[in-house]
Amino acid sequence: MQKIELTKKVIIELFVIAGLFLVLLFFAVSQKVTIGQKYQQVYFNGELVGNIAGHVSVDDAVHEVRRELAAESDEPLCMDYEYSSSKANDWFTPLMTEDALKEALKEKMKVSEIETQVRAYTVAIEGYRGNFKSMDEVTEFLNTVKNEADTEGQYTTQISKEAGHISGIYTAQLTEVDPKENTEVTPEVTLADQVSAGANGAFTYQMEYAMANPRDDSYETGTIGMEFIERVEVYEKYISGDALSDVETQVEEVTKEKETNKIYVVESGDVLSVIAMDHDTTVANIMALNGFDNAEVRIYPGQEIIIAVPEPDLSLRIKKGEVYEEDYNAEPTIIKNDEWYTTKQVVHQEGTTGHRERNDIVTYENGIEVARELAHQTIMVESTPAIIEQGTITPPTYIKPLAGGHFTSGFGRRWGRMHKGVDLKLQIGDTVRAAFSGKVRLTKYERRGYGYYVIVRHHNGLETVYGHLSKFLVKPNQDVKVGDPIALGGNTGRSTGPHLHFETRYMGYAINPSAIFDFKNQTTHTDSYVFNKKTYTKARNYDPTESRYAESAKAKASKSSKKVSYKTHKIRTGDTLGKIASKYGVSVNTICRLNGISTRTVLRPGRVLKIK
Repeated sequence: MQKIELTKKVIIELFVIAGLFLVLLFFAVSQKVTIGQKYQQVYFNGELVGNIAGHVSVDDAVHEVRRELAAESDEPLCMDYEYSSSKANDWFTPLMTEDALKEALKEKMKVSEIETQVRAYTVAIEGYRGNFKSMDEVTEFLNTVKNEADTEGQYTTQISKEAGHISGIYTAQLTEVDPKENTEVTPEVTLADQVSAGANGAFTYQMEYAMANPRDDSYETGTIGMEFIERVEVYEKYISGDALSDVETQVEEVTKEKETNKIYVVESGDVLSVIAMDHDTTVANIMALNGFDNAEVRIYPGQEIIIAVPEPDLSLRIKKGEVYEEDYNAEPTIIKNDEWYTTKQVVHQEGTTGHRERNDIVTYENGIEVARELAHQTIMVESTPAIIEQGTITPPTYIKPLAGGHFTSGFGRRWGRMHKGVDLKLQIGDTVRAAFSGKVRLTKYERRGYGYYVIVRHHNGLETVYGHLSKFLVKPNQDVKVGDPIALGGNTGRSTGPHLHFETRYMGYAINPSAIFDFKNQTTHTDSYVFNKKTYTKARNYDPTESRYAESAKAKASKSSKKVSYKTHKIRTGDTLGKIASKYGVSVNTICRLNGISTRTVLRPGRVLKIK
């Protein structure tokens, strides 16, 4: 009996175990739980989505979900994602159905969807960028900018790849349209027809000349060249659709003048007001850009200053041939005199004015003339050159205001008051001359002081004062050169006898003239004088007899006798004043001044020009 009871217990336990196994099996089948079978782990953007049976294609599921999302969208989709699957073999791992996997992937993909991108063509011009939907729009944009100047449609924009450039990058240039495609056929009008048409009245000089001298075919007229000044690049790019540019708006943007800072090199005679006017800006703007504290600040030739120039992002350079008539004067014949200063010249024969027709090639940048070159000319009436004798010796930068004139009184306290200059003996009527080149600031009479006196301001800010005069020979604001007569000596004002009271001032401070000038040898002690607290104090007690800087008259005369040498340039075909000036780093005005020519002087090949 005992044996039978034990068997029953075992059978019951076996039934329980079997029941549990059946329950687990049912659960595994109904819940897709793997029991020791191979399956796949699916990852999307590095994150586990779930587990799927090994026979399910994850690629197919991803592609199907993508197609469903694309069908639901009105625009092309761009997504940024990655997915993967790996095999695994664990006990009792829950599995997803294929449909559940697709739903999970769909939610994940929606998060990865990025903004729709479209192909565009970006125009890059230095700091400017514009995006256009097609190359045709790019061409339209650039041609619209060009058309404002090219009213006859002689040029068009050509976009091409440059040799050696990477794929997708282009450059834009202006090229001339084939004349055959753009030229209207007009009846030929002969010279005889032109003359006949005007024959109702009297023949003019021009008609008579035209009959005798038919125009040379080599004359170039109208627009003969056009180009973008800035480099224009075009490259392909994918951008969001709302970042595309409108052609009309971008034309307005790229042609709008914006202030651009540039460096201007000061030339002789320049003042801030003229510089501002020439560059379409204001004195206040120049002062702010350069840290100038007042409009009277000293500027000097060669100084570099910053100016704000209004310029568009895209600029046009145009060359035009212009034909016109003008009076002209032939280059004078110069006779050199090695015993005269360059300031002295004598005209032995007056020149006569001629008449000519000339063909100029003129360069414009944004409508402003920047260069002019003579291409061809026809002389109608010959000009006779003037014959001029001219000195070759460069005059000194300083001369003694009086010929002779020894000291009668020095700088310092005298009779209980400060004597702010030096006194030089003269006879009434002796000529008083400008010690330096400059501009007359003041001519005035002071009964109890200087009498008749003149103040001249020089280019470095120094002022010289000439007192006790008898007559003025200059007027305020008049330019004077070193050695020019400015007055006659006298005995006016608070004076005990005929003499010249001579002062030097800087910013209102009186400087002992003897500290600057060596009156005995008619020169300056040094090439430059630094004005500061130390030198100002030292100058007040300066004794000319103790000057270690004073040079002997003999040594100075030796220096002054040396001839001045110039760098020269021999004119070649195609040379212009602008090219020559740029080559040697000088201004056009300097070349004109050194050679006695104007900016319109014809440059004949073979002629030698002084440069500097």
